[in-house]
Amino acid sequence: IFLTSPYFIPNTSILDALRKAALSGKDVRVLVPGKSDSAFVNAASRSYYQELLECGVKIYLYQKGFVHSKTLVVDDCLSFVGTANMDHRSFDLNFEINAVIYGREFCRQLADSFLADLEDSKLLTLAAWRRRSKREILGDRVARLFSPLL
Repeated sequence: IFLTSPYFIPNTSILDALRKAALSGKDVRVLVPGKSDSAFVNAASRSYYQELLECGVKIYLYQKGFVHSKTLVVDDCLSFVGTANMDHRSFDLNFEINAVIYGREFCRQLADSFLADLEDSKLLTLAAWRRRSKREILGDRVARLFSPLL
C-alpha cells in the first residue's frame, strides 16, 4: 500500500485498515509533507504517526516543497487518484472526486512515481518519533481533538 496525501487525518476505518495491513506483513508506506501549509493540520496529522509506526507503517516526510498528490496504490493492481485528501472534510463535507483504476500497468507507473518521491523524502523512525518533546506531543494531541473539523 502506497499512500500519498497532503492532509493526512484518517478516520477510524482508514486508520484501522492501514494498521491491520501493516500488522499482517504488507508493505505500507505513507508519504506526507515534511512541512505543511497549515501548522495546525500538520500537528493533527502527526498525532496519528506513533500508532502507525508501532504497527510497522513506514511514514515518509516529503522534503522537496509541498507534496500535493492524492494517490493510493494497493497490491499492484488497484489505484486511486483524485482530489480527496485523507481527511474528514474530504470524506464527509467536500465534493471530491477520485478515479479508481484497476490494472497493473497504471499501478506500476503510479508506484514508480511514488518511489521517485521517496527519494526526496525522509523516513520517520519510531525511535526518533519517541524522542519528541512533551510540548510537541501535547500540541499534536490538542490538534487531534479538532481532527473531525479539519
